[in-house]
Amino acid sequence: MPITTIADMQIVPPKFAEYIITRTTEKSMLVRSGITTADPTVSQVINGTPKGGNSIIMPYYKPLTGEDEVFGEEEIGVDKISTDNEKATLLIRQKAWGDTDLSRVFGGSDPMSAIADLAADWWITREQAVMMAILKGILDPSKGALKGHVLDVSASEGSDCIIGVDNTLDAKQLMGDAYDKLGMVFMHSATYTRLQKQQNIETEYDATLQIKIDYYLGYQVVVDDGMPYDPATKTYMTYFLGKGVFARNDGMPQGLVGVETDRNKRKAENILINRRALVMHPLGLSWNTEATLAGGKKYAANADLEKPANWTLKKDHKNIPIVALKHKLEANPAAPTT
Repeated sequence: MPITTIADMQIVPPKFAEYIITRTTEKSMLVRSGITTADPTVSQVINGTPKGGNSIIMPYYKPLTGEDEVFGEEEIGVDKISTDNEKATLLIRQKAWGDTDLSRVFGGSDPMSAIADLAADWWITREQAVMMAILKGILDPSKGALKGHVLDVSASEGSDCIIGVDNTLDAKQLMGDAYDKLGMVFMHSATYTRLQKQQNIETEYDATLQIKIDYYLGYQVVVDDGMPYDPATKTYMTYFLGKGVFARNDGMPQGLVGVETDRNKRKAENILINRRALVMHPLGLSWNTEATLAGGKKYAANADLEKPANWTLKKDHKNIPIVALKHKLEANPAAPTT
Protein backbone atom coordinates (compact mmCIF):
# COMPACT_ATOMS: atom_id res chain seq x y z
CA MET A 1 0.00 0.00 0.00
CA PRO A 2 1.41 3.44 -0.87
CA ILE A 3 2.36 5.55 2.11
CA THR A 4 0.70 8.94 2.49
CA THR A 5 3.20 11.50 3.78
CA ILE A 6 2.79 14.90 5.39
CA ALA A 7 3.79 16.45 2.09
CA ASP A 8 0.82 14.74 0.38
CA MET A 9 -1.78 16.15 2.77
CA GLN A 10 -3.44 19.44 1.98
CA ILE A 11 -3.43 20.77 5.53
CA VAL A 12 -5.30 24.00 6.24
CA PRO A 13 -3.49 25.03 9.47
CA PRO A 14 -6.25 26.97 11.31
CA LYS A 15 -8.90 24.31 10.64
CA PHE A 16 -6.52 21.46 11.42
CA ALA A 17 -5.50 23.11 14.71
CA GLU A 18 -9.16 23.51 15.65
CA TYR A 19 -9.80 19.87 14.71
CA ILE A 20 -7.00 18.61 16.96
CA ILE A 21 -8.29 20.71 19.88
CA THR A 22 -11.81 19.39 19.33
CA ARG A 23 -10.66 15.77 19.14
CA THR A 24 -8.50 16.19 22.26
CA THR A 25 -11.49 17.55 24.17
CA GLU A 26 -13.82 14.82 22.92
CA LYS A 27 -11.43 11.99 23.80
CA SER A 28 -10.05 13.34 27.08
CA MET A 29 -10.93 11.27 30.11
CA LEU A 30 -10.33 14.36 32.26
CA VAL A 31 -13.11 16.14 30.37
CA ARG A 32 -15.51 13.19 30.20
CA SER A 33 -15.13 12.47 33.91
CA GLY A 34 -16.09 16.00 34.84
CA ILE A 35 -12.85 16.74 36.73
CA THR A 36 -12.28 19.70 34.43
CA THR A 37 -14.75 22.41 33.57
CA ALA A 38 -14.71 24.79 30.62
CA ASP A 39 -15.55 28.49 30.71
CA PRO A 40 -16.01 30.11 27.27
CA THR A 41 -14.98 33.48 28.67
CA VAL A 42 -11.55 32.08 29.57
CA SER A 43 -11.04 30.90 25.99
CA GLN A 44 -11.98 34.38 24.80
CA VAL A 45 -9.38 35.86 27.13
CA ILE A 46 -6.75 33.44 25.80
CA ASN A 47 -7.62 34.40 22.24
CA GLY A 48 -7.22 38.05 23.12
CA THR A 49 -3.92 37.58 24.92
CA PRO A 50 -1.21 39.57 23.12
CA LYS A 51 2.09 37.96 22.26
CA GLY A 52 4.16 37.71 25.44
CA GLY A 53 1.20 37.56 27.85
CA ASN A 54 1.44 34.58 30.17
CA SER A 55 -1.36 34.86 32.73
CA ILE A 56 -5.16 34.91 32.78
CA ILE A 57 -7.31 36.79 35.32
CA MET A 58 -10.27 34.72 36.58
CA PRO A 59 -12.65 36.88 38.70
CA TYR A 60 -15.13 35.44 41.18
CA TYR A 61 -17.60 36.62 43.84
CA LYS A 62 -16.60 36.24 47.47
CA PRO A 63 -19.03 34.45 49.83
CA LEU A 64 -21.63 36.69 51.46
CA THR A 65 -20.88 37.73 55.05
CA GLY A 66 -22.57 39.56 57.94
CA GLU A 67 -25.43 38.84 60.34
CA ASP A 68 -29.11 38.64 59.56
CA GLU A 69 -31.42 41.36 60.92
CA VAL A 70 -34.64 41.06 62.88
CA PHE A 71 -37.63 42.37 60.96
CA GLY A 72 -38.95 45.68 62.22
CA GLU A 73 -39.73 49.27 61.30
CA GLU A 74 -36.06 50.28 61.01
CA GLU A 75 -34.48 50.61 57.58
CA ILE A 76 -32.69 47.43 56.62
CA GLY A 77 -28.92 47.63 56.15
CA VAL A 78 -27.37 46.78 52.81
CA ASP A 79 -24.11 44.88 52.53
CA LYS A 80 -22.08 44.86 49.38
CA ILE A 81 -21.11 41.86 47.27
CA SER A 82 -17.32 41.70 47.05
CA THR A 83 -15.22 40.30 44.24
CA ASP A 84 -11.73 38.90 43.99
CA ASN A 85 -9.79 37.05 41.34
CA GLU A 86 -7.50 34.13 40.77
CA LYS A 87 -4.60 34.18 38.35
CA ALA A 88 -4.05 31.24 36.03
CA THR A 89 -0.84 30.67 34.12
CA LEU A 90 -1.14 30.36 30.36
CA LEU A 91 0.64 27.24 29.10
CA ILE A 92 1.94 27.26 25.54
CA ARG A 93 3.39 23.94 24.44
CA GLN A 94 4.57 22.65 21.10
CA LYS A 95 5.61 19.45 19.36
CA ALA A 96 6.87 18.55 15.90
CA TRP A 97 6.51 15.20 14.17
CA GLY A 98 8.23 14.00 11.02
CA ASP A 99 7.33 11.37 8.44
CA THR A 100 9.89 9.05 9.96
CA ASP A 101 7.67 8.81 13.07
CA LEU A 102 4.22 8.85 11.54
CA SER A 103 4.32 7.61 7.95
CA ARG A 104 3.44 4.05 8.95
CA VAL A 105 -0.04 5.09 9.98
CA PHE A 106 -0.63 7.58 7.18
CA GLY A 107 -1.46 4.83 4.73
CA GLY A 108 -5.02 4.50 5.97
CA SER A 109 -8.09 5.63 4.12
CA ASP A 110 -8.26 8.89 6.08
CA PRO A 111 -4.72 10.08 6.89
CA MET A 112 -5.90 13.47 8.16
CA SER A 113 -8.11 11.79 10.74
CA ALA A 114 -5.31 9.38 11.66
CA ILE A 115 -2.80 12.12 12.40
CA ALA A 116 -5.40 14.19 14.26
CA ASP A 117 -6.31 11.22 16.46
CA LEU A 118 -2.67 10.41 17.12
CA ALA A 119 -1.93 14.00 18.04
CA ALA A 120 -5.04 14.19 20.23
CA ASP A 121 -4.04 11.03 22.11
CA TRP A 122 -0.56 12.42 22.66
CA TRP A 123 -1.84 15.79 23.90
CA ILE A 124 -4.18 14.03 26.34
CA THR A 125 -1.20 12.33 28.02
CA ARG A 126 0.55 15.70 28.25
CA GLU A 127 -2.52 17.35 29.80
CA GLN A 128 -2.58 14.66 32.45
CA ALA A 129 1.12 15.29 33.12
CA VAL A 130 0.31 18.99 33.58
CA MET A 131 -2.40 18.13 36.11
CA MET A 132 -0.06 15.79 37.99
CA ALA A 133 2.59 18.54 38.18
CA ILE A 134 0.07 21.03 39.59
CA LEU A 135 -1.16 18.54 42.18
CA LYS A 136 2.39 17.82 43.26
CA GLY A 137 2.98 21.53 43.84
CA ILE A 138 -0.19 22.47 45.69
CA LEU A 139 -0.19 19.26 47.78
CA ASP A 140 3.42 19.41 48.89
CA PRO A 141 3.16 18.10 52.51
CA SER A 142 5.36 20.84 53.98
CA LYS A 143 4.93 23.93 51.78
CA GLY A 144 1.94 23.34 49.50
CA ALA A 145 -1.03 25.72 49.47
CA LEU A 146 -3.21 22.68 50.23
CA LYS A 147 -0.84 20.94 52.64
CA GLY A 148 -3.78 20.62 55.05
CA HIS A 149 -5.39 18.28 52.53
CA VAL A 150 -2.57 15.74 52.77
CA LEU A 151 -2.76 12.68 55.02
CA ASP A 152 0.63 11.02 55.41
CA VAL A 153 0.41 7.54 56.92
CA SER A 154 3.61 6.26 55.32
CA ALA A 155 5.53 6.27 58.61
CA SER A 156 2.81 4.51 60.62
CA GLU A 157 3.68 1.24 62.30
CA GLY A 158 3.02 -2.12 60.70
CA SER A 159 0.16 -2.30 58.22
CA ASP A 160 -1.23 1.08 59.27
CA CYS A 161 0.98 2.64 56.59
CA ILE A 162 -0.83 0.79 53.76
CA ILE A 163 -3.65 2.28 51.70
CA GLY A 164 -6.94 0.78 52.75
CA VAL A 165 -10.46 1.59 53.82
CA ASP A 166 -9.63 3.24 57.15
CA ASN A 167 -6.85 5.43 55.79
CA THR A 168 -8.97 6.44 52.81
CA LEU A 169 -11.86 7.45 55.05
CA ASP A 170 -9.47 9.46 57.23
CA ALA A 171 -8.17 11.19 54.11
CA LYS A 172 -11.63 12.19 52.86
CA GLN A 173 -12.38 13.54 56.35
CA LEU A 174 -9.81 16.27 55.68
CA MET A 175 -12.63 17.88 53.65
CA GLY A 176 -14.92 17.86 56.71
CA ASP A 177 -18.60 18.05 55.83
CA ALA A 178 -17.64 18.84 52.21
CA TYR A 179 -16.28 15.29 51.75
CA ASP A 180 -19.03 14.45 49.26
CA LYS A 181 -17.49 16.85 46.73
CA LEU A 182 -14.80 14.22 46.07
CA GLY A 183 -15.59 11.83 43.21
CA MET A 184 -12.46 10.43 41.54
CA VAL A 185 -9.23 8.84 42.65
CA PHE A 186 -5.93 8.93 40.74
CA MET A 187 -3.52 6.16 41.66
CA HIS A 188 -0.35 4.39 40.56
CA SER A 189 -0.81 0.99 38.91
CA ALA A 190 0.98 -0.66 41.85
CA THR A 191 -1.56 0.91 44.21
CA TYR A 192 -4.37 -0.27 41.95
CA THR A 193 -3.01 -3.84 42.05
CA ARG A 194 -2.72 -3.71 45.85
CA LEU A 195 -6.35 -2.63 46.14
CA GLN A 196 -7.36 -5.42 43.76
CA LYS A 197 -5.68 -7.89 46.09
CA GLN A 198 -7.69 -6.37 48.94
CA GLN A 199 -10.80 -6.92 46.75
CA ASN A 200 -11.62 -3.23 47.09
CA ILE A 201 -11.89 -2.50 43.35
CA GLU A 202 -15.35 -2.80 41.82
CA THR A 203 -15.79 -2.89 38.04
CA GLU A 204 -18.78 -1.70 36.07
CA TYR A 205 -19.44 -1.30 32.35
CA ASP A 206 -21.26 1.36 30.40
CA ALA A 207 -24.47 0.67 28.48
CA THR A 208 -22.49 -0.60 25.48
CA LEU A 209 -20.55 -3.09 27.65
CA GLN A 210 -17.40 -1.82 25.94
CA ILE A 211 -16.11 0.77 28.41
CA LYS A 212 -14.87 -0.58 31.74
CA ILE A 213 -15.16 1.72 34.75
CA ASP A 214 -13.40 0.88 38.01
CA TYR A 215 -14.44 2.21 41.41
CA TYR A 216 -12.70 2.26 44.79
CA LEU A 217 -15.06 2.93 47.71
CA GLY A 218 -17.34 4.74 45.29
CA TYR A 219 -14.58 6.85 43.73
CA GLN A 220 -14.02 6.41 40.00
CA VAL A 221 -10.48 5.12 39.44
CA VAL A 222 -7.87 6.55 37.08
CA VAL A 223 -4.61 4.61 36.91
CA ASP A 224 -1.48 6.53 35.95
CA ASP A 225 2.14 5.56 36.57
CA GLY A 226 2.98 9.25 36.51
CA MET A 227 1.64 9.45 40.06
CA PRO A 228 4.33 10.43 42.59
CA TYR A 229 6.38 7.49 43.84
CA ASP A 230 9.55 7.64 45.90
CA PRO A 231 11.59 4.46 45.37
CA ALA A 232 13.93 5.36 48.24
CA THR A 233 11.13 5.31 50.84
CA LYS A 234 8.68 3.18 48.81
CA THR A 235 5.94 5.75 49.33
CA TYR A 236 3.09 6.56 46.94
CA MET A 237 0.69 9.49 46.57
CA THR A 238 -2.96 8.82 45.75
CA TYR A 239 -5.16 11.79 44.83
CA PHE A 240 -8.91 12.19 45.40
CA LEU A 241 -10.56 14.88 43.26
CA GLY A 242 -13.98 16.42 42.83
CA LYS A 243 -16.02 17.40 39.80
CA GLY A 244 -15.05 20.61 38.07
CA VAL A 245 -12.05 21.23 40.31
CA PHE A 246 -9.85 22.22 37.34
CA ALA A 247 -10.64 24.87 34.76
CA ARG A 248 -9.49 23.63 31.35
CA ASN A 249 -9.62 25.88 28.30
CA ASP A 250 -7.97 26.10 24.90
CA GLY A 251 -7.37 29.18 22.81
CA MET A 252 -5.00 30.78 20.35
CA PRO A 253 -3.28 34.02 21.46
CA GLN A 254 -2.54 36.72 18.94
CA GLY A 255 0.47 35.86 16.80
CA LEU A 256 0.61 32.15 17.70
CA VAL A 257 0.50 29.71 14.77
CA GLY A 258 -1.20 26.51 15.91
CA VAL A 259 -0.33 24.17 13.04
CA GLU A 260 2.16 24.50 10.21
CA THR A 261 4.17 22.19 7.98
CA ASP A 262 7.80 22.42 6.95
CA ARG A 263 10.29 20.49 4.87
CA ASN A 264 13.96 19.91 5.51
CA LYS A 265 15.14 19.56 1.93
CA ARG A 266 18.65 18.49 2.88
CA LYS A 267 17.26 15.51 4.80
CA ALA A 268 14.15 14.98 2.64
CA GLU A 269 12.10 15.13 5.81
CA ASN A 270 8.52 16.43 6.05
CA ILE A 271 7.51 17.99 9.36
CA LEU A 272 4.20 18.74 11.04
CA ILE A 273 4.37 21.30 13.88
CA ASN A 274 1.56 21.64 16.43
CA ARG A 275 1.30 24.32 19.14
CA ARG A 276 -1.36 24.70 21.81
CA ALA A 277 -2.28 27.43 24.24
CA LEU A 278 -3.91 25.89 27.29
CA VAL A 279 -5.14 26.83 30.73
CA MET A 280 -5.27 24.01 33.30
CA HIS A 281 -6.03 25.74 36.57
CA PRO A 282 -7.02 24.42 40.03
CA LEU A 283 -10.02 26.52 41.02
CA GLY A 284 -9.67 28.17 44.40
CA LEU A 285 -5.94 28.79 44.02
CA SER A 286 -3.93 31.47 42.27
CA TRP A 287 -0.73 31.35 40.25
CA ASN A 288 2.15 33.54 41.41
CA THR A 289 2.71 35.82 38.43
CA GLU A 290 6.08 36.85 39.93
CA ALA A 291 7.35 33.28 39.66
CA THR A 292 10.78 32.82 38.16
CA LEU A 293 10.37 30.26 35.39
CA ALA A 294 12.90 27.54 34.66
CA GLY A 295 15.42 28.31 31.94
CA GLY A 296 14.29 31.90 31.67
CA LYS A 297 11.22 30.82 29.67
CA LYS A 298 8.20 33.08 29.23
CA TYR A 299 5.73 30.27 29.87
CA ALA A 300 5.61 27.75 32.71
CA ALA A 301 6.99 24.24 32.33
CA ASN A 302 5.78 21.30 34.41
CA ALA A 303 8.79 21.80 36.70
CA ASP A 304 7.45 25.29 37.47
CA LEU A 305 3.96 23.96 38.18
CA GLU A 306 5.46 21.54 40.72
CA LYS A 307 6.93 24.35 42.86
CA PRO A 308 4.77 25.01 45.97
CA ALA A 309 5.88 28.66 46.13
CA ASN A 310 4.15 29.34 42.80
CA TRP A 311 0.65 28.72 44.21
CA THR A 312 -1.50 30.63 46.72
CA LEU A 313 -4.76 29.58 48.39
CA LYS A 314 -7.60 31.97 47.49
CA LYS A 315 -10.79 30.28 48.72
CA ASP A 316 -11.88 28.33 51.77
CA HIS A 317 -10.29 24.90 51.64
CA LYS A 318 -13.67 23.15 51.73
CA ASN A 319 -14.44 24.64 48.33
CA ILE A 320 -11.43 22.86 46.82
CA PRO A 321 -12.17 19.11 46.54
CA ILE A 322 -8.59 17.86 46.33
CA VAL A 323 -7.12 15.42 48.86
CA ALA A 324 -3.91 13.39 48.89
CA LEU A 325 -3.07 10.19 50.75
CA LYS A 326 0.63 9.40 51.13
CA HIS A 327 1.06 5.72 51.86
CA LYS A 328 2.97 2.50 51.29
CA LEU A 329 1.92 -0.82 49.81
CA GLU A 330 3.74 -3.06 52.27
CA ALA A 331 3.82 -2.95 56.05
CA ASN A 332 6.61 -1.14 57.85
CA PRO A 333 8.92 -3.26 59.99
CA ALA A 334 7.70 -3.68 63.53
CA ALA A 335 9.31 -1.42 66.12
CA PRO A 336 12.01 -3.23 68.16
CA THR A 337 10.87 -4.44 71.56
CA THR A 338 12.83 -3.63 74.68
